Amino acid sequence: MELDYNCGVLGRNKKIKYQTENYGMMWSCSGVENKWEKFKRKVKCEKGRSIMASKRRKKKRVNPALVRLIVLCVVIVILLVILIGMLAGEKKNDKQTETTANNNAANNNPTTIEETTTDNSQNETTADPSLPEQTFGKWDLSTLPNDKTPYGNNQDDVTADGIPSGVFWYTSKWSKYNADFISDIGIKCNKGEGTEKIIYLTMDCGFDNEETGPILDILKEKNVKATFFVTSMFYDARPDLIKRMIDEGHRIGSHTINHLDMPTLSLDKQKEEIMDVVNKLKKDYNYDCRLFRFPEGSFSDQSLALVNNLGLKSVFWSYAYNDYSSTQPEVQPSYERAVKYVHPGAIYLLHASSSTNRAFLGDWIDAVREKGYEFGGVYPVD
Repeated sequence: MELDYNCGVLGRNKKIKYQTENYGMMWSCSGVENKWEKFKRKVKCEKGRSIMASKRRKKKRVNPALVRLIVLCVVIVILLVILIGMLAGEKKNDKQTETTANNNAANNNPTTIEETTTDNSQNETTADPSLPEQTFGKWDLSTLPNDKTPYGNNQDDVTADGIPSGVFWYTSKWSKYNADFISDIGIKCNKGEGTEKIIYLTMDCGFDNEETGPILDILKEKNVKATFFVTSMFYDARPDLIKRMIDEGHRIGSHTINHLDMPTLSLDKQKEEIMDVVNKLKKDYNYDCRLFRFPEGSFSDQSLALVNNLGLKSVFWSYAYNDYSSTQPEVQPSYERAVKYVHPGAIYLLHASSSTNRAFLGDWIDAVREKGYEFGGVYPVD
């Protein structure tokens, strides 16, 4: 069946086809269909834009609680950084204080390269973690730090009496281990308790360079007694000079076997290094050795306490210069320097292997005496 019908739904004349089939019916109106499809698309687009706008609004929205938490975390981190920086600064200042006396030690610290035996098998890089149960004296070595401390003084940084200021800093920290960085005369002078112009001459003997004999001749001529710190190498090579030192009234101290850096060794190894010369002197000459000098002046609390526990005094110095090099310094400047820096209670360190020292020694002794100083003899053990 077909009929024409005015479709007034859209306000336009359209031909509608009506068809029935199998009890169903289908209406077709091209105009209505087109409008309806456009309407659906419009609604769909509007809905889509509404959803997207909603999503954008949700994305832009920030949780205030989260912001506060982030700000708090940032503040805490900044405070921690500031606190760590302050602690590091304090530690650095302490370290700088401890090394103030060493700033110019390169010109005054006798690091004897020639005297050092490069035996890596004997030079351990770290202290033995298992400390021996035995404590050799009044100090419990297991409770003491083994941090290595270098030694040296700035000869131009002096007190009103001309004494290097650094020696008093070392004295204040480590004299409790029976260690001398200047003699008692210098200590009393600095306190205003005395004005004695007494000095001590000490000489290190790492090896013999045919200079020690002539030096002994000069000392005998000038009537000066000195203290010689000898290594086992020197002791074994020149027993004649060892005997002469004893016979002529000089004092002998231990300067180890191999001239190694003591704080890098185990306590047992340190004890062996310290006591070898001591035991030999007792065996060969019935001589009581009571003094010790650290190779290169390198020490720690633990090593100082060990020396003390072994019944020895550690003797450092208040004057030294680079007289140990194979290229010897010029005689005249070295002589003038040694005269210039004389001071009350001085402990002079000169190397007996130095040709420069042998050359100016006699004149230096005379010049020191002309300045009103006198030699105190062998270094005291008490």
